[in-house]
Amino acid sequence: MSDQPPPQKTGRYARELTTLVAAPLLIWLCGWAPHGYFIAGMGLACTLGLYEFLVLGEKKGYPVQKSLSIALMWLILAAFLLPQLSVEVAVFAVLLILPATFVFTVRELDTALPATAVCVLGTLYLGMMGGTILRMRLDFGDVDGRHLMFFLFVVVWIGDAGAYYVGKTFGKTRLWPRVSPKKTVEGGLGGVATAILAAAVIHFTFFQNFPLVHALIAAALLSVTGVIGDLAESLWKRSADVKDSGALIPGHGGFLDRSDSILFTAPILYGYWFLLAHNFRLT
Repeated sequence: MSDQPPPQKTGRYARELTTLVAAPLLIWLCGWAPHGYFIAGMGLACTLGLYEFLVLGEKKGYPVQKSLSIALMWLILAAFLLPQLSVEVAVFAVLLILPATFVFTVRELDTALPATAVCVLGTLYLGMMGGTILRMRLDFGDVDGRHLMFFLFVVVWIGDAGAYYVGKTFGKTRLWPRVSPKKTVEGGLGGVATAILAAAVIHFTFFQNFPLVHALIAAALLSVTGVIGDLAESLWKRSADVKDSGALIPGHGGFLDRSDSILFTAPILYGYWFLLAHNFRLT
């Protein structure tokens, strides 16, 4: 008989310990850390996420450009923060430089198209989504950007937790078995309900500048979009024939595994606030 502990228990304890350490750090970074520390933390998270994404391409046999892709992603992040730079110019740089690089470096012609696509998609995905979160941290007129960030994290994570427990208890109808066998329609509906409840609590406690009707609508959108983001990342992992995008976070997998929902939902909240909630107050 093996004297090693059951792997599921080890994973469970590692997951709980990581959460106990990481959650306070994340709360501090989002709410109280100097802006420079937050930028460094987000930059590191996006760098690790992009690295994991590119490794997925490597596992398929594509000759990805890691260093160049990461450097161009940092250019996009910088463009979201510095008025001297333009996000459009940074995106154009990605679309021009990465394909041009493969003209001179690719060896197997049949890998040229997928390798270029993986690098361009990963760089734009982590750069644009991460840049949105960076910009959200700033103050915009009558709203504190940190409130928007807490709204995003709390609504998405409470929605994820609600989807998990409702799906585990009542789930019967599989949402997309080939990609994510454990996700159910009932769990998804439970996630939307708990996200809406979390948004209502946030509105009445510390974020009354976010009109209640808008907060509830935004929460429903974030919950649905978060599921789509999670499914998209699961689809990429299935394509690369891996279970997790990485192993950097004990008990949780990689950075992409933990941030896929946030990355997908940040632009939704950012756009909803500035296009609708900030300008059109529903009564």
